[in-house]
Amino acid sequence: MKLELWSMQSVVNWRGVWLRGCIGCLTMFLCLAATLSASAQGPDGGPPTMEQAMQMNLRMLTMIRSNPQAKTQVLARMKERLAQRGVADAAARLGLLGKILDEAAAMSEAEFGKNQQQLASRIIAQMRGEGGGAPAGNAPASAAGSAPTRSQPAVATPRTSKMIPWIDVHDHLVADQQDFSGSIRAAVAVMDQAHIRRMICMPPPQSTAHFDCETFASGLRPYRNRFAFLGGGGSLNVMLQQAANQTSVSASVRREFERKAVEILRQGAAGFGEMTVHHLSLHGANHPYECVAADHALMFLLADIAAKHDVLIDLHLDLVTKDIPPPAWLTSPNNPKILPANLASFERLLDHNPKAKICWAHAGSDNIGHWTAELSRGMLQKHPNLYMSLRMGPGHAPENFPMTPEGQIKPEWLAVFQEFPNRFVIGDDQFIIPPNYHGPQLAVDSAHNVSLLRDRTLVFLSALPNDLARKFATENAVALYRLKD
Repeated sequence: MKLELWSMQSVVNWRGVWLRGCIGCLTMFLCLAATLSASAQGPDGGPPTMEQAMQMNLRMLTMIRSNPQAKTQVLARMKERLAQRGVADAAARLGLLGKILDEAAAMSEAEFGKNQQQLASRIIAQMRGEGGGAPAGNAPASAAGSAPTRSQPAVATPRTSKMIPWIDVHDHLVADQQDFSGSIRAAVAVMDQAHIRRMICMPPPQSTAHFDCETFASGLRPYRNRFAFLGGGGSLNVMLQQAANQTSVSASVRREFERKAVEILRQGAAGFGEMTVHHLSLHGANHPYECVAADHALMFLLADIAAKHDVLIDLHLDLVTKDIPPPAWLTSPNNPKILPANLASFERLLDHNPKAKICWAHAGSDNIGHWTAELSRGMLQKHPNLYMSLRMGPGHAPENFPMTPEGQIKPEWLAVFQEFPNRFVIGDDQFIIPPNYHGPQLAVDSAHNVSLLRDRTLVFLSALPNDLARKFATENAVALYRLKD
């Protein structure tokens, strides 16, 4: 933003004048609001990132709430920007933007605190243009985000400026001393703020048992219309990792594995998760590396149990299509010198019991570079029991992320989405911690970073065609997880 015209001292001086009743401060305020709303640059002088655009919009909304008269100047400046770019439907866009600003101004402080992220995302969606917007190179640039560059293809698809309630199918509650009440309340607050209709919570995939779904299932019952849960990450996955190198599994281990799986379902779980057959160590020596053949006997057994009870398996698989050394960025000492190929064994798991529904977690958030849109298409074509949950973080292979930096759907991914509209859900892998959490710093960092995932999810849903947005946001999750209101 071009705020260099205003030094910190001048802002302080103007504020003092305003407090003494000088009308000149209002002029400054209006100009500043207009600059914020119309700026097409990020702090580095280039197009703003989606996160920067969100922050610009939040500041603009806050200022307009402080002085609603600023709305006129904001819209006037935005009109100039749209006219300069030759946007044909500028009047319609500005009209809807004005309604969003009025809605923000009319909210109470509590309502605005809960809804400010949605409002900012709605501005992003609206200024990108309902019905496809302007062609590449001519789209409006504002606090809502930058125009696509000419080297990045536009995705001319219908978009909605309405905020669609969505279901997050992959969430982790983090607790102090296994007291999940605080993290559950924090999750409800996050859901209210981010327009999340439901969360599906699950224990992370553990190699040593710490906790499983029974530790938080009872705490979710008062919110049964807001939560569902999966189990096994702290029990079944531990047994799986312990048997990773065994070519055969004893009858007693199989009986205990099945007993625990059935017990999890009796507790009310909608399936099994988070299970993992390949999990990279991403966060140093304290973050384990987990690797089991996807066609392991216990995974085959779990597929049979899931098929019998018509529930799904949430599976973490960092895809490696051929044996490779770890990429240079992957510095944790827990990772092996060679990452083993795992695609063939994964396909054997999918083929073992076609009635077993498997949701491949973290689609779009590729770390190795092998999980492309084309590979996803091939897997979905060959395996009708395969589903994918999309995580709105680009990982370490942003070339395989479904969105451009400007918030457009990449054409190769849009084609896959349109070919398989019923096979994708949203799973942002949110870590939710309670207030005043005193646990490991990794959990704190993970919890603080997920707000960006939620922001990107709102932008992603707004960029999809309306029918796909509804399916990905709620309809597919309701059907896949058999959710009931």
